[in-house]
Amino acid sequence: MSTTQEYLNWLIRDAGLIELCHMAHGKLDVGWYDNAANLLHDARLMARSGNLFTTINRIDLEAIKGYLTEHRRVVPGKTCRTPDQAVTRHCRLFFDFDSARPTGTSSTTCALAEAETRAHGLVRRLAAVGWPAPAIGMSGNGWHLQYRTALPNTPEVKAQLAAIYSGLHREFSDDAVTFDRTVRNPARLCCLYGSVKRKGPSTVERPHRQSWIKIPKDWKQVHPRQVAALADYFARQTADRAPKRDARPVGAPAVSGRGDYTRLDVLAWFGAHGAYVGPLVGNKHGVRCPWSAEHTSSSPKTGSDSIIYEADGGWPGFHCSHSHCDGRSIRDVMSLWGDADAYCSGEFVREVAHV
Repeated sequence: MSTTQEYLNWLIRDAGLIELCHMAHGKLDVGWYDNAANLLHDARLMARSGNLFTTINRIDLEAIKGYLTEHRRVVPGKTCRTPDQAVTRHCRLFFDFDSARPTGTSSTTCALAEAETRAHGLVRRLAAVGWPAPAIGMSGNGWHLQYRTALPNTPEVKAQLAAIYSGLHREFSDDAVTFDRTVRNPARLCCLYGSVKRKGPSTVERPHRQSWIKIPKDWKQVHPRQVAALADYFARQTADRAPKRDARPVGAPAVSGRGDYTRLDVLAWFGAHGAYVGPLVGNKHGVRCPWSAEHTSSSPKTGSDSIIYEADGGWPGFHCSHSHCDGRSIRDVMSLWGDADAYCSGEFVREVAHV
């Protein structure tokens, strides 16, 4: 295994400045370091309680100074963290496989082993398309992959990472392991390897564990072209999976009655059935799938695996990513619930041909 000092030396080399966070007893203490030895000295003093984390990407020191000055003027005494806009470059692609478990608890040995299997599976898959070896870490409750990179913090890169993390989440997440798609933001924190991860009480079944990381001897960067190619793969996959919005065929019979389904208030309808979760992007909304009891894995709280589309001239749309719901559309929901007419603002009027 690599030492914490080795890990920090690599991080200083690539990121220049590191934010160290100590979270303990409901409090957050933050400091910034450009020297690995000084950071490690202070971390050892804090390590007796709580949890330790660091940033992993390059931070603009002057942006931090300006942000802290302004933020503390507005909110006196508030502990401030690095904002995403103060990060100039992504130095790591950070992939986090977290074991599914009750909130506020540590992982069991079996759950941790399942997360390890998924992590190594992704390493093999990316190696097959030419990606260099990553650093592999055990966080205490899950498994991490860190790929060295040098990507500017731009809207284009943000879109690439969104496609990659969403795609990997679809492929690797289920009721046993979650691929965390939220860890792609520039100011993301990662555990300080070598520290103990404390979550909930330490028990025989769910113990607190010391985190660690293994860094390749020749830790090469992933080329930006490789990142772009992976993002393009998942973007095309998403486009292929996008559901076609239901449009009422000419002369098609009503599904549940006489409602004009181009005027169906689909948000109110799902809300009345206790299935509305919240807005996503544009006219998409997260919902709880009407057939969720058939799913083999639980849905995320965001509802992003089952979505509805507001009508834009045709009927509203429905799509569920679970295999049990393959091919199901808004017509199937109408047939299941049978009350869509009540949420239409008018009746469907069939055009009569005049001769």
